[in-house]
Amino acid sequence: MIQSNPENASMGRRLFPFFIVIFFFPMAFIISGCIIYPELVETGMKSPEAGKCGDCHIDIYHEWKDSPHAGSYTSNAFREQTFDYSFTFCLGCHVPETIFTDASIVPRNIHVEEGVNCNACHLNDCTLAGPTPARAPHPVTGMNMFYKSSELCGKCHAGTYNVWKEIKDAEDKKTCQDCHMPEIVRKLIQDEPWQKIYPKREGKQHLFSFQELIPVDEHMLSLCFTKMVQTEDAIEGVLEITNTGIPHSVPTGDYGYREVLVAIELLNTTGHVDDYREASLFVELKTALHYKEKRMIPFHFTLKENVCTIRAKMIRTSLNRDISIVLAEKIYSR
Repeated sequence: MIQSNPENASMGRRLFPFFIVIFFFPMAFIISGCIIYPELVETGMKSPEAGKCGDCHIDIYHEWKDSPHAGSYTSNAFREQTFDYSFTFCLGCHVPETIFTDASIVPRNIHVEEGVNCNACHLNDCTLAGPTPARAPHPVTGMNMFYKSSELCGKCHAGTYNVWKEIKDAEDKKTCQDCHMPEIVRKLIQDEPWQKIYPKREGKQHLFSFQELIPVDEHMLSLCFTKMVQTEDAIEGVLEITNTGIPHSVPTGDYGYREVLVAIELLNTTGHVDDYREASLFVELKTALHYKEKRMIPFHFTLKENVCTIRAKMIRTSLNRDISIVLAEKIYSR
């Protein structure tokens, strides 16, 4: 027969109130709507760092920290193209205090190195707004439809948003969030002890990127070789490029250097490039590829070998050509 230890039982009775305080009091605060962290909705020089949000929203914080939003101010491209930040009219969207304004977006004067931080998109009139209503230890309100609409992103990405709005014939037209913030099921917070009382729910990853999110396949951009003719010493044809599934132009955007390079390469038997042709797509030159647009790019190569391979790629590049992100790729072999 197992007998209980009176000393252990006594200790358990003494610790029970402690566990009540540690676990149930925070839960009571949240359920009742009591505010524990009012500093999270401060503005001006008291605006909190993104890391304060990351104390609880750990997964979202780490996604954001490596995103283009976090680097919107510190990136070399922005610094160079604004001549060391001398174009101050850009700062409203690159270091916004909050997008919730009917006037021009005002830049922050603090934590500018964080670029587009948490409060930029979530602070609305001293309340933190999000896609779903929730109990939280800070002021919070749910704005489901706004956070699921492209209008949210259009507060800064106005040119792309206007192009997106003009597309009428898209079947099941995707929003910005559909492509750039993939769905995920998880707990909204991961900090202890709060995460214990929150269920998993549908949410969005905070990556804000196209490099990891756009698959290199024909559902977004299509490349096709047509009218191919090969002789003993030459090959020619047409590369057909189509914006099959991106509901805005490629490239897109209002400012900065926006180029998508179409590269057609002749590869030898060792895989090295013997010859190549290039074509550039620019918004400013009105050569961007619009939604559902198909374009033909003819090419001709002189052959050094009877066997040839041609590789076509669409590449997002930069002014100094130090960035090379493949958006689509196609191989032709003969």
